Amino acid sequence: MDQSNTNTLRIGIRELNALLNRIEESQPESPNPNREFVRWDFRIVRADLTIEHATGSKVVLPVATRNISRGGISVLHSSFVYPNSRCHVTALLEDGRKLDIDGMVMRCNHIGGKIHELGIKFDQEISTKELLGLDPMQEAYSLECIEPDGLHGNVLAVVSSDLDQQLLVKLLEDTSLTISVAEDSETALKRAKKGCELILTDHSVGEESAADIIMTLRAEGIDAPVLVMTSDSSEEFRDEMRMAGASGLISKPYTRDKLLQALAEFLLGDGDGGPLYSTLQLNDPAYEILPKFLKELTRMILTLENSLRDSDYKSCLSICQSLASSAAPLGFESIGHVAVQANRALSKGSGVRDAAADVRQLIIACRRIKSKPKAAA
Repeated sequence: MDQSNTNTLRIGIRELNALLNRIEESQPESPNPNREFVRWDFRIVRADLTIEHATGSKVVLPVATRNISRGGISVLHSSFVYPNSRCHVTALLEDGRKLDIDGMVMRCNHIGGKIHELGIKFDQEISTKELLGLDPMQEAYSLECIEPDGLHGNVLAVVSSDLDQQLLVKLLEDTSLTISVAEDSETALKRAKKGCELILTDHSVGEESAADIIMTLRAEGIDAPVLVMTSDSSEEFRDEMRMAGASGLISKPYTRDKLLQALAEFLLGDGDGGPLYSTLQLNDPAYEILPKFLKELTRMILTLENSLRDSDYKSCLSICQSLASSAAPLGFESIGHVAVQANRALSKGSGVRDAAADVRQLIIACRRIKSKPKAAA
């Protein structure tokens, strides 16, 4: 994609930001009960939009982008484009990654003058968490409209207060979830071992902190997502939860909608991105190495988790470097990218703390890896 040319509006990033700020001030966005995905700012001065005409011919339009969601993207163009036009979007991110996806123009709204906004629906959902680096520890969740009865599975709530237990059960009564309750880490571990899709824990349960409870669960191999309910909004607390192995936060006091949104992110959305399989084919020369890598990965991630907890810089760096070089060639390109990011964060300093979030993201990403690759399914 040629970045030397501007978009069809012939504006740079400053003009684009000013334009979008004016649009959003004059047309404030209100909650939409029918909108499935949260929209995130995604302002790029140029993306290539390839439009396929009914005749089969194609034209490439350099457009500016406005926002993005798991299901689509909004772009700005200088003229009308017919809805239902097939299209392809290519956008280059600042870190060198590329958004490259097929879709369809669903709407074309005239903003003013020659400015038109195109709403494009992707053929396949993307992970905004991976694309934008959204942090569930900042409650950055991707789903907007949640149907309660669409939530299924077993949820373990680790809370000591009878009132909090009753509140959770009441707020989730319209869902299809099975809720079990534990009042301490010992009971939580016993019930978690019986199987659960997600764990909720209070900031503290009796004499135990959320960090104590999470580390107890992780040490016993419980890798279900853990969401911490807390009124502590400090960055220090978020770092502590990252280090312990939490998956996300829910701020207190929480509403029913916020609770459903957080649960849905991990039960339906891309809170953890779902299972990851190697993209290697059976005839790939590297395929025979895959079982050894998968077996070794379990040990590496456990060591990385312990090293992160113990602030062992050299061990963290060594494992991140190993995964940065080996994951992509073995069919785990997204893991390789996360490992590179963690390696860069570690290399910027001589301590673990400033890179904790990136290392934790790598651990979470690696937990998604499943031992049976798609090619062998």
